[in-house]
Amino acid sequence: MLRFVVIFGVLMGLFYAVTMTSYMEEKGWTAYLDFNAKVSGAILGFLGENVTVSGQLITSPRGSLLIQRGCDAIHPSALFISAVLALPVSVWRKLPGMAVGTVVLMITNLARIISLFYVQIHFPRAFEIMHIEVWQTLFIFFAVLLWAIWAWWAVSGGMVRANASS
Repeated sequence: MLRFVVIFGVLMGLFYAVTMTSYMEEKGWTAYLDFNAKVSGAILGFLGENVTVSGQLITSPRGSLLIQRGCDAIHPSALFISAVLALPVSVWRKLPGMAVGTVVLMITNLARIISLFYVQIHFPRAFEIMHIEVWQTLFIFFAVLLWAIWAWWAVSGGMVRANASS
């Protein structure tokens, strides 16, 4: 248990150290947030919304939504990946877990953005509560739940190893 906590803590620390670099601040986040806005705009267009996307801003005649840091699924994904890497199981169990889990969290984030777009249009007074309190809490809970499901799968294929050879 202590090994898991230490590895998890170190990996999360590395994540924050990397994401706070000037390169990530100036270029990495902008490109990634622009990408989230473009994909969300495409989905909204598919759903019949007349939207345009400019950088991180999704606009329509009915409202607009600005995609900012924290609206990107990176933190829950880092939490999930760090927990996967910290569990002492085979790398062959970790790789599919990280890939599938990250994709699921990214898709969940797109659903979050789309839902917030509609909340802002139809229930504007509920937007802040849905954005900050409901979705952020659900997202962290979902990342932990996803990890627990993966951990059950990873461990059910064999005993968790007591040493750190992988």
